[in-house]
Amino acid sequence: MDTADIEAKVIQFIATKVENLDASTINRSSKFEELGLDSMDTIQLLFDAEDAFGMSFDSEEAKGFSCVGDIVSYIEKHQAPAAP
Repeated sequence: MDTADIEAKVIQFIATKVENLDASTINRSSKFEELGLDSMDTIQLLFDAEDAFGMSFDSEEAKGFSCVGDIVSYIEKHQAPAAP
């Protein structure tokens, strides 16, 4: 999955998890606070994203996440290699 696909999937995922949030208003630089997410909401979002993307976020690295791009970059860096 390339970066654009990952970004689109993360944005759509976030839009479905946050009530009254339009995916067209979310971009890679959107801060969680701007999206109406507090720290507990963000933690729950990451737990849900782990299930949706079939991966685990390193809790120490995830503590530093502040925007959508942080999630996208992490998934991009840690996704399983594509099968040949």
